[in-house]
Amino acid sequence: MIFEIPFNEEIYNQQMLLNFNTAWKKNFNNNRKCLFLAIPMILVGGLIIYGENNTGFLLVAIGIHYLMNFYTYYKFYQKSKKSYLDLMNAEILKQKGSNENHLWEFDDLFFRYKDHKYEAKIKWEVFKSHRVIENNLFLDIDVGTNLAFILGESEIGTDNFKKATEFVKEKVTQKHM
Repeated sequence: MIFEIPFNEEIYNQQMLLNFNTAWKKNFNNNRKCLFLAIPMILVGGLIIYGENNTGFLLVAIGIHYLMNFYTYYKFYQKSKKSYLDLMNAEILKQKGSNENHLWEFDDLFFRYKDHKYEAKIKWEVFKSHRVIENNLFLDIDVGTNLAFILGESEIGTDNFKKATEFVKEKVTQKHM
């Protein structure tokens, strides 16, 4: 199967934001729990202190600690997101300027991807997994970092998306056997 896909800024934005949110979701949700623990601890600790019991200071201190952890993580998250969005916007300008189609090839022996910057021909053994999230196929590469190729149903149509997903599922699952 070979697909030549023209660059679509809207789809690219959706896919890149989905990729970012998927990567950060678990840690962000875990860190948000710190906030939900911190506020009640500070309030209960304050009530205990108001009742003239010094053990409330311990709860307030732990609550403040959780609050500071949340704030530190949230600032790091915001900085990372801004950096990611800046890179994404720079890539959009390059993609528009090149005016080239993306090439996706699914062969029995390899996966091939080509865009304006590079061309890659990758054996199926390199892929550690595949995921379908919100009608987007993620091909995850086993290179130590989270690197994924993302192909959307909206780019190739429902029938071709099902065919590509089944093909990838077979190839990546076969590798693990």
